[in-house]
Amino acid sequence: MQQGPADAIDLGRLRRALVVKLRHHGDTLLAAPVLGALKAAAPALEIDALVYDDTAPMLEGHPAIAALHEVGRGWRTLDTVDRLAAEWRLFADLRARRYDLLVHLTEHPRGAWLARSLGARFSVAPYPIHVWPGRGTSPEDTR
Repeated sequence: MQQGPADAIDLGRLRRALVVKLRHHGDTLLAAPVLGALKAAAPALEIDALVYDDTAPMLEGHPAIAALHEVGRGWRTLDTVDRLAAEWRLFADLRARRYDLLVHLTEHPRGAWLARSLGARFSVAPYPIHVWPGRGTSPEDTR
């Protein structure tokens, strides 16, 4: 039986989720309770996390995480072929996991792109209040 609002996602029907937190150390640390709360709400759910490689040690060994995926901060300095190869390997690994749910905890464009391209059945992300081109900085400015 579903609990919560009528439009809530029934976590009991999901097999695998990806939580994306592509920010700095403190922000990544603040994502840890989200992982725990998600696992508590759906104990059978496999939860993966995607973070920058320099923040990954903060989440290693977290009991809620089934797999920890990393984006290399140094990838930006690689030549085009090497960077594309690294990005493609990560994308292939993520795609192979076949996520039912993607939880994007920041407004980083990579998470929005992943939500579309990985084919997750559900995705949850913050409302991007600062991306209203030509209309101001928030939905309230669009009146």
